[in-house]
Amino acid sequence: MSAQISKDCTRPLIISEDETKESKAWGVFYLLRTHHTIREIADLVGLNRSTVQAIKTKIDDYGSPLPHKQTGRPLKINERTERHLNRIIREDPFTSYKEINVELAKLDVFVSIETLRSYVDRLDFKSYRAAHKPRLTARHRKSRLRWAKEHLNWTEDQWRSVVWSDESRFCVEGSKRGKRVLRKEGERYDERNIIPTVKWGGGGAMVWGCFWGGGFGPLEIIDTSSVDQEKYINILANRFHPWFTNVTAHQERDFIFQEDGASCHTGGYARWWKETHQIRGFEYWPAQSPDLNPIEHVWNALERRIERKRSSVKNLEQLKVALREEWERMDDEFADRLVRSMKRRCEAVIKAKGGATEY
Repeated sequence: MSAQISKDCTRPLIISEDETKESKAWGVFYLLRTHHTIREIADLVGLNRSTVQAIKTKIDDYGSPLPHKQTGRPLKINERTERHLNRIIREDPFTSYKEINVELAKLDVFVSIETLRSYVDRLDFKSYRAAHKPRLTARHRKSRLRWAKEHLNWTEDQWRSVVWSDESRFCVEGSKRGKRVLRKEGERYDERNIIPTVKWGGGGAMVWGCFWGGGFGPLEIIDTSSVDQEKYINILANRFHPWFTNVTAHQERDFIFQEDGASCHTGGYARWWKETHQIRGFEYWPAQSPDLNPIEHVWNALERRIERKRSSVKNLEQLKVALREEWERMDDEFADRLVRSMKRRCEAVIKAKGGATEY
């Protein structure tokens, strides 16, 4: 037994060693939650680092810093706690099992991660890779739904008369898409389970490319982190227009040039240049709609090809070489298959009432 003097009375307040250990363990618990390091916690609480690490391991496993009493069977979660567990996941589907355990510990419910997984599974939640989709407002949904309905009955030949274009970015270190979400089957594209995408920003190589139902156009690697009207028109004038003139004459088609509503695409100078060169586009393009532009699947395919040769891509110049090589290997059948998916894409947007789709 150790004696400590209470400030509120004159006689010693007797505190057991077990109580002191428990108090320090809870101190470790809350200091970890406020992102202190192991070294800092050891100094603040008065424990050695190995003890703090052992308490942290206990917290990671059971959500509590206190010794876990083995009963030979998993601790049961009652219906009230199960409802609370459901609410924790619904409020933040990206929460981790460790974070859930911390929340349950506030209710004096302490279970192992393994036991927690079984209860999460019983609620029909599974851990999936999260979908990356643009955040959609009511205005976005309305515009997407309108566009899909207007083009639902287009023929395959009409879709083959569209040149699809866009910019994308590729990183030297590869894709970072791996965040997981706890959700139920069929909820992949629910807004709360989606990670919003960001088009601009970041390092690596930015590219512009285009294709139509019969094949692929030029790929331009852009040596800047963003694109303004002048840079965009330089790409169209020097790379796109010669190819476009040739394919138009060869196919004897009146093509529509698709591009999104980025300011570099829709500014006054850009509009003037396209009108002067008789390049016409859609009457409008719904914002936040990469799933309606099949070139997004081209970028995904290109990224997968780069990932397969990642061991030989160590710097930006090697990445640029790999991008050009793999773009040249894209085959016409792939382009045709993507364009033939347009009716299904429109149907999916209509079914989702303008919301996110699988595409």
